[in-house]
Amino acid sequence: FKTLMDHYKLPIEIDAASHTGIDNIREIIKSAQYMPLVARTKVFIIDEVHMLSKGAFNALLKTLEEPPGHVKFIFATTEIRKVPVTVLSRCQRFDLRRVEQPVLVQHFKKIVASEHAKADDDALALISRAAEGSVRDGLSILDQAIALSMNVGEGRVTAAKVRAMLGLADRARVFDLAEALFKGDVANALEGLKGLHRDGAEPGQIVGDLAEAIHI
Repeated sequence: FKTLMDHYKLPIEIDAASHTGIDNIREIIKSAQYMPLVARTKVFIIDEVHMLSKGAFNALLKTLEEPPGHVKFIFATTEIRKVPVTVLSRCQRFDLRRVEQPVLVQHFKKIVASEHAKADDDALALISRAAEGSVRDGLSILDQAIALSMNVGEGRVTAAKVRAMLGLADRARVFDLAEALFKGDVANALEGLKGLHRDGAEPGQIVGDLAEAIHI
């Protein structure tokens, strides 16, 4: 951690999920007092800032109230409600939108091409939907899918592989389940749900797929 703090010529990024304590924040406060060796501004990026302990937040407040002119703090979080109001009131807040699925698909296509891999469009569409607008989560899923495809020797990411990997319901079977529900055929609906779950589909995802199928 202290080695990271010495790299003043670069933005200093700290993962609050693994550096949650007050001692870690004291290191930041101490470092913030010194001018950067390179450039005019020293930037501290604290990712997952909501993971900081109460004591760590309290220790940081004074510096946030009267930050040195050469220091900028950037806090990133996916759990804004867990950040104390005393901290939020001293920050300028930017809410980032989720990336739309078509944009994610095009981005994933470029990644696949740069990695000299192969992926079907419907497979990338499934990955982008599972990512729920997060580029980072989507890239993690895509990386797993490519690795899985390489391991089985085929080298192509297909929708079937992605569904199996993520435990997603087969679309045709989802429509069959929806049809049984519309007909009031409880026995076949329960049997269809049981079969999907047995094959790895998560119940919550099945309900989501049903809602999407009906919406379409």
